Amino acid sequence: MFRNYFKIALRNLLKQKVYSVINVFGLSFGMACVLLIVIYVKDELSYDKFHQNAEDIYRITWSSDNPQTRTPHPMAQALVRDFPEVISATSLSPLWGAGLTKQTFSVKNPENDIAYDERDILSVDSTFFDVFSFDLLKGNKNEVLRNVGGILLSETYAQKYFGNEDPIGKTLSINDDRTMVLVEGVFKDVPKNSHFHFDALLSYVTLKSLEGPDDPYYTWADFGHYNYVKLKEGSDPDKLESQLMEWTMKYVEVPEEEMQRAIQNGMHFKFQRLTDIHLGSRIRWELEPNGNKEYVYIMSAAAILILVVACINFMNLTTARSTERAREIGIRKSLGAYKSQVSVQFLGEALLTAIFAMLVTGLIAEVCLPFFNVVTNKSLNINYIQQPGLLLILIGGTIVTGLVAAIYPSFVLSSMNPVSSLKGVGKLKPKGAGFRKTLIVFQFIISMTLLSGSLVIYHQLQFIHDKDLGFDDDRVVVVPVKNGDLIDKIEVVKTELNKITGIEAVSATSNVPGKQFNQNAISRADDLQVRTNSSETYVDYSFFEALGIDFVSGRSFSRDYPTDSGAFIINETAARELNLRDPVGKEIIWYTDNNGREPLKGTVIGVVKDFNYGSLHEPIRPLLFCLAPSYNDILIKVQGENFTETIADIEQTWKGFESRFEFEYSVLSDDMGQLYVGEEKTANVFGGFSFIAILIACFGLFGIASLSYSQRVKEVGIRKVMGASVFKILTLLVKDFSILIGVSIVIAVPVSWLIMDSWLENFTYRIGISVIDFVASAVILIIIALFSLSYLTIKTAYSNPVDALKEE
Repeated sequence: MFRNYFKIALRNLLKQKVYSVINVFGLSFGMACVLLIVIYVKDELSYDKFHQNAEDIYRITWSSDNPQTRTPHPMAQALVRDFPEVISATSLSPLWGAGLTKQTFSVKNPENDIAYDERDILSVDSTFFDVFSFDLLKGNKNEVLRNVGGILLSETYAQKYFGNEDPIGKTLSINDDRTMVLVEGVFKDVPKNSHFHFDALLSYVTLKSLEGPDDPYYTWADFGHYNYVKLKEGSDPDKLESQLMEWTMKYVEVPEEEMQRAIQNGMHFKFQRLTDIHLGSRIRWELEPNGNKEYVYIMSAAAILILVVACINFMNLTTARSTERAREIGIRKSLGAYKSQVSVQFLGEALLTAIFAMLVTGLIAEVCLPFFNVVTNKSLNINYIQQPGLLLILIGGTIVTGLVAAIYPSFVLSSMNPVSSLKGVGKLKPKGAGFRKTLIVFQFIISMTLLSGSLVIYHQLQFIHDKDLGFDDDRVVVVPVKNGDLIDKIEVVKTELNKITGIEAVSATSNVPGKQFNQNAISRADDLQVRTNSSETYVDYSFFEALGIDFVSGRSFSRDYPTDSGAFIINETAARELNLRDPVGKEIIWYTDNNGREPLKGTVIGVVKDFNYGSLHEPIRPLLFCLAPSYNDILIKVQGENFTETIADIEQTWKGFESRFEFEYSVLSDDMGQLYVGEEKTANVFGGFSFIAILIACFGLFGIASLSYSQRVKEVGIRKVMGASVFKILTLLVKDFSILIGVSIVIAVPVSWLIMDSWLENFTYRIGISVIDFVASAVILIIIALFSLSYLTIKTAYSNPVDALKEE
């Protein structure tokens, strides 16, 4: 019996080639989209889960009106001592970077003089492997990171510096032999699905021997480290978290009333689950850019909607073809076939179609994967042997998709009256026409929503790109200062750079717009209660000129005023939050944590116009400028002409001062654009999915129209004999489908409007949703839909009425 069902199913699929191809490719495109998104989501959800007891590992963060990831270094081991729930803890930070920037180091093998510039080096506690489960391939976890001068290398670094030699016991130098380290172990390269990455680990034991154990960097006063704890299984992190603020008073002298005021203002230490960091954390001082849970939801929803469109195609085409199979069904029922047997036959056909679609799905997914990886900035792969779960998802998804898409058609077809069926196809009125129209409308609602959403995202990104940020980021070259010794001769470097033809201005700064800024409190000197948190940056005399930042009052730093070394410049937001109506000449206090110094009092000499030095997702925050030679980057304003030649001249001049490190540069406008990589990723995926959804919907429309027009051939013939013009026939044939598309557009507009307005709320600076986006989407949709109908419509309208009526 089942063999008979299979043969009939295969015969019907081969007989109706056009509809079979539409169904197979429609389902395969839908399932391919879902498969790619499943791989993407699986990767996003897998972050940090490779650690043993990952669900019991937490990062300690600081929660306030501007939360951050860094907390004091002594906190980790103090928690182990004072709370039995804490099994182990560890601290880490970028080497000599405190998270502010990843410093660049010149690392060399003194035996063969192989040297490279490196950034991915972390300072860690000796308890690092007690918390994390990174694989140590060589060395003993209980012994490494406990000796002064010991370092661990990744497989990649070990191969880079020592080739096939055993690196254990070998020596490396950091920054021209200033620091000599001994290789104690080799660890497996950090998995890509880790929220932080590194290629070398240097113990805090080594750093303290170089800097002294009393360095303020290692005290409770410095929020410059990333602390992680592992709790006993079943411990309540919320209960432990609630005790932390009062517990810290054991180690930090804070007046009781000040502590209570901080708690009332929402300030507290927070336990953040390790496995939640990648998709659930976007606060200050993240070690690396994290993912975004919202974008995972958006892409998942888009893929599912495309699969829904494909399933609707299948349902529509199958039920619409019911008239062609009416006689077959009538004969089967007359010969004693039960309704259930007819249903099984059509379910079998649906599953066979889905199986063919599954085979095509694998091919489409493989072809699209490289493009998908570029769009999502991933290195995903499809390997059914290494990922058997993926194969199960594909097979299970195929079965479920086939059954879901076939339930309604099989019910409609198996319910046909055998007597009516045997009267002939031509006299049988198609069943479920109203429902099919509803499904067509739903298809185009989805297509319209995806298309209009893509246009809104595109225009928001254009707005971000074109928005006046309040400073000039165009043609500003950023050169990182990798060698701290270069700071002492930075003025000479700037003078030489200014001599290059094509350079308009040169400046130096500790922080570049678009990157992370350190923050501390500032207050009015005449009223210490008027206080706010402010970002801070060190700049030179030419900083504001180089970036074209305007002053609203006061002046810039000047060599003509020696006292400017202790003065401040603030932005409008800082002046507003300190309630300074006329800030110039007023004194403020900067509560810096730099090297444990006391708060600094200084005079405000200027107020700059607010500019967006961070993401447009966020409002402009207070910003404090200080004049001090503590620089991380050189900013070079370059003329538009001969840009490449100018960069070459800059590199040549730079190498005259710095030969130890490789010359690197970026363009500030590109750096600012990196803040919106997630949005660009979503826009690209949305745009691609919109195209696929419209393509599938139009294929389905073509199939439905083909069946509909074939049933109206005689009607068209009669109308032409009665004198109807070709234009009138064309209008008649297209009218019904045009109405359905129009209804789809009317329904989709408010739905899309609400969805995109919600998405735009993520931006402090955003566009208003324009009617033009929806008009453009509607026009595009109508043109594509009518184009898909054009061949059939013209063919039917120009058909010879004699051919249509000769059988009557």
